[in-house]
Amino acid sequence: MPRFSMLASRVAALTLLSGSAAAQTVRLVTPNTTLADEFSQIRGVRELADGRLLVSDYIDQRVVLVDFDKGTVLARVAKGSGPREARLPTRLVPALGDSTFLVDLGNNRLLLLDGQGRPARTIPEARIGVLGVRGMGSDGAFYFAIPGWAEAEAALPNDSVRIVRWNPRTDAQTTVAVIQGDRMRSDIREPSRVPRIPVVGYASQDAWLMSGGVLKIVRAGGYRVESRPASGAPVVGPSYAYPTRPVSGADRLAFVRRFNESSPMSGKGENGGMGYSPALSDAELAQTVKGTQYAERHPMFDAGAVVAAPGGQLWVGRPVEAGKPVLYDVFDDAGKRVTSVELLPGRRVAAVGRQAVYVVAESEAGIQRLERYALPR
Repeated sequence: MPRFSMLASRVAALTLLSGSAAAQTVRLVTPNTTLADEFSQIRGVRELADGRLLVSDYIDQRVVLVDFDKGTVLARVAKGSGPREARLPTRLVPALGDSTFLVDLGNNRLLLLDGQGRPARTIPEARIGVLGVRGMGSDGAFYFAIPGWAEAEAALPNDSVRIVRWNPRTDAQTTVAVIQGDRMRSDIREPSRVPRIPVVGYASQDAWLMSGGVLKIVRAGGYRVESRPASGAPVVGPSYAYPTRPVSGADRLAFVRRFNESSPMSGKGENGGMGYSPALSDAELAQTVKGTQYAERHPMFDAGAVVAAPGGQLWVGRPVEAGKPVLYDVFDDAGKRVTSVELLPGRRVAAVGRQAVYVVAESEAGIQRLERYALPR
């Protein structure tokens, strides 16, 4: 290739990121600590004020308090349906002070954990969508999304969903934003004789969470971060759009497996309640892969891999490719991409604390361990 053409190609590649020049990449290769305990499926990690962690395991159905410095793991929430127990525990969401919401999916409720991770009280699903809580305002208001099926038909276009603010003291509920949610399959309203995945695999969608009382939205259109404080004007960062890769056959297989592993199923739990889905047989897997709808290309970011960090930062995961390094873009409070962080394959960021990054490393056998890395500066 002529020298001029090579130079032009490199310039074109760099200008695909429309917000600014490509950010420098920091590689996290060697953890400063790896916890000895094994986990089956870590679904939530939260750093407490004293530096210890709460960790929820969806398959083992437990929540533990982890002290990396001492190497200790203490049980905090055990499997069950009692007031201090949980079934299918998932997200750990910051509440007021150092308390935490645990999404107790199997019991269809929230558990409020105190600053030591001990259950303080149960909160039933008193309002549609509250199990999807992503944060709490300083006044005790809950922030969550209203599921599309709960809306009047055609109330919102193109699979959009509303993010609402609900104050349980006054029962007042207001819409604070509208985002692009899961893209539902084209025949979702048609009857089917076989189970099927209701969403389109790898379809782009917005991501959102609460960080320090501020609503953060990562927009799929243009790949930009939007901050919406409780008062004042929204802050919208620049766009960082880039080319994406096609969805492969291996990607389709991975999507179905991941969806099955993370989706509870009625009748599979104790006494016929909610339980985790059993592994699909080869025949069931092939049938489900064939019957699932997929986007043609991957999105620009993984809406399920967005993590809040101190100082209003967001860590946004890029789509993962098997056997390849895992990449996160780090955005500052103004929505500007300040750096990118690269992990070794088979890893994902579970939480970012004041001085550390907590990473889940999964072996080929599916065993998960928790690693701690120094926070990049």
